[in-house]
Amino acid sequence: MSETDRKSREQRERVVLELAMGLDIGGAETHIVSLSRSLKSMGWKVLVASGGGRRVRDITESGIEHFHVPLGSRNPLKMLEAYRSLVHIVETRKVDLMHAHARIPAWIGTYVSKRFNVPLVTTYHWTFVSGFPWKLVSRQGDLTIAVSDIIKDYVVKEFGFSREKITVIPNGIDCNEFRPVSHEESLSLRKAFFPDVTQGPVLAYASRMSPELSNTACLTIEAVGLLAETYPDVRLVIAGDGESLDKVQKAAQEANERLGREVVRCLGFVSDMAPVYQSADLVIGMSRVVLEAMACGKPCIVAGPEGDFGLVHPENADELEKRNFISRGAPRPVEPHSLATEIAGALSHPRLDEIRAFGLELVRREHSAEATARKVAAVYERLLR
Repeated sequence: MSETDRKSREQRERVVLELAMGLDIGGAETHIVSLSRSLKSMGWKVLVASGGGRRVRDITESGIEHFHVPLGSRNPLKMLEAYRSLVHIVETRKVDLMHAHARIPAWIGTYVSKRFNVPLVTTYHWTFVSGFPWKLVSRQGDLTIAVSDIIKDYVVKEFGFSREKITVIPNGIDCNEFRPVSHEESLSLRKAFFPDVTQGPVLAYASRMSPELSNTACLTIEAVGLLAETYPDVRLVIAGDGESLDKVQKAAQEANERLGREVVRCLGFVSDMAPVYQSADLVIGMSRVVLEAMACGKPCIVAGPEGDFGLVHPENADELEKRNFISRGAPRPVEPHSLATEIAGALSHPRLDEIRAFGLELVRREHSAEATARKVAAVYERLLR
């Protein structure tokens, strides 16, 4: 970058273009919305390009411009269209830096970056499929962000990325949106889901309803059916949409018929997740779900496709942090009887108040949206000096 270009950039608002495959359901999508808002509040001019989705409204209502670009398509013609669209945006909006949040946007963004000498940051939110031909289209960019140590190690090993160019920054949580509420407010919220609930407990499970994650939802339904013998008023609310939602809805219906009452309610897509967590006594899930729920002061069990870690507590939190609270490397598979035992044990845990307070403080200290945005902005600044 020439000295003239650098001085020109310093004299105007810095422009970052966030690139996403889509803005529908999922933790990465929620992170992009949260990050964009936080960067805007810090003085960045934020633009977002994606294939669209239900979270676009959250972007535009925050005063952030969104461009519909087919960044989620593997169709060569669509990819060419996406490239041309990004070229136009970068050229006309004087973009200073691009930040890609998935493999296809990173691959297309690499060519735009080279054309205009605009730096490219990539974030790896997940352990994407490796091997041929995926390694060929997995681009590191000028600098890379990994949301956990596990993912950092994975992209170094599988894609040959430079370890020195990778910064670990967990996804951020909006602690103004996800916050504890009073006991009375929690009771009122749960009545919206289960008007006849009295004692509870009320449990919540949330995830994208992909084939893998929906299996965990169905196993959780089975576990709650077993808990009904000990907790006659137990309830489970399930939030999340996806291709396997029908399977989960069927499992919920069968459980309710077997128990003779509505114990499980499937909400499908939920745009405002905070009330779901705030209504619950305990939350089951992983990754962003766990962080959002802990920000609401709720105890959490980490369970997913790769196994069950059990209740998050001070003794296992460091290990879970390295994994971004996903289920990889869990000591046991998710199984209805053991999960039911874990839930019952968590609800009666003698240190439950301490565990709630620990999780809340952990998220506020290490995972707030503001803290994450500052760390991401520091990565940007390294490339804009």
